[in-house]
Amino acid sequence: MHSTVHQSASRARVAVIIPHLDRIEMTRGCCESLAQQACPPAYIYVVDNGSKAHTEQELVDACPNARILRQSSNRGFAAAVNTGIREASQNPDLTHLLLLNNDTRCPPDALEQMLDVYAVDERIGLVGCPMIEGQDVANQRKVAAGKNLLRPFMIPIPAPPDAIPDYLCGACLLIKRETLAAIGLLDEGFFFFLEDADLCRRAQNAGWLLNVCRAVYIEHLGSSTIRHMGELEAYSYRAGHIRYLRKHTRHPLVNALPAFLFRLFADTVNARWPALRGSWKGFRAGFGQPLTEGLPIK
Repeated sequence: MHSTVHQSASRARVAVIIPHLDRIEMTRGCCESLAQQACPPAYIYVVDNGSKAHTEQELVDACPNARILRQSSNRGFAAAVNTGIREASQNPDLTHLLLLNNDTRCPPDALEQMLDVYAVDERIGLVGCPMIEGQDVANQRKVAAGKNLLRPFMIPIPAPPDAIPDYLCGACLLIKRETLAAIGLLDEGFFFFLEDADLCRRAQNAGWLLNVCRAVYIEHLGSSTIRHMGELEAYSYRAGHIRYLRKHTRHPLVNALPAFLFRLFADTVNARWPALRGSWKGFRAGFGQPLTEGLPIK
């Protein structure tokens, strides 16, 4: 069975999509880890979200195994990923797409092990991978492949390591091409929070299953934990949370208010004025933005 699974993985044609903004050494390391894969990806796309810290040629030199897709401005995670997906989908042999943060490092068997999970059940559409977070070895911690959503408020909370979470983290997410063809692209109304939760929910609503690769850990040099948010982060988080509630719950305003009011109180008490402004603006924007379904790949 094990050899059969690996044979199936070797037949896969995977495109890796890496959103990038300014941190060129992070992206270089990510691409280098992909070059060392036992089951190498067929295509790598680095989507530059309007970097200012380096030239386009410097990014090309840093990632010689990738194709660089340049955007004029930072339109957020979902829009960057969609740019890569559209480009990758022009390859008729494509079977899977791997969404990967530029601050990740993949062990050599990561892609092979993630592809193996699809052999468990043909209904699996998305596979996540647990992570080891932090650059300081003494303070590193293991993080589940996704999170649960505290109902009815849909607040992300840690998921048990031995269970399938409510949604898989977009920092490392392997998606079957057939799944995206059925449900469409990421919703670009999310800037960089909860677009992965929305994608997973739409996939589950369409009958696809989520699963987790437990054989390897992806190294994540950043952190998925939200601590001290600035105005943009607070705005994006609140707007994204409300957008998710509007799309997937019956009473979005009722479900949004407790977390929103608590955040306003906490930021006021701690004099976090940028975060306070961002939360208020995000609350208004979340209810004011139009909702869209998943756009088709082409």
